[in-house]
Amino acid sequence: MGAAAIAARLADARKFLDAADLYIGEEDVASWKVAGSNAVNAGIAASDVICGVVLGECPRSGNHEDALIVLWEATQPDPAPRKHLRALLSDKSDYQYGTSGVRQQAAAALVEHARNLAAESSRRSEER
Repeated sequence: MGAAAIAARLADARKFLDAADLYIGEEDVASWKVAGSNAVNAGIAASDVICGVVLGECPRSGNHEDALIVLWEATQPDPAPRKHLRALLSDKSDYQYGTSGVRQQAAAALVEHARNLAAESSRRSEER
C-alpha cells in the first residue's frame, strides 16, 4: 500500500466520519442508520490507513476476522484500535442492511469508535 493509497483511504475515513457526524444528531432512524453505516466505513478506512502505514498493506480478504488480525499486528500491544474496529464490525449488518438494532445512542457509540480510529490513523500517517 503506497503513499497515494494511504492518503486516499485517509480522505475516505475523514469524509465518512463527516457524514456520520452530520446525521447523528437527527431524530429519525434513517438518519441514525446513515450515521452508523458511515461510522463503520470510516473505521474500516481508518484501519486500512493504520495497517498501510505500519505494515505497508491492508487486509483485502473481506473477512472481518482477517481485518482484526492485521490491525492487531499493526498496533500491538495496544488493544484499543482492535476494540474499536471490532465494535464497528459487530454492528455493521444492522446499520448497512437493516434497522433492527438501530438506535441513536448505539449509532453515537459507533461514531465515537470511528472517531478514535480516525484520530489514530491521522496520527500515524503524520508520523510517517
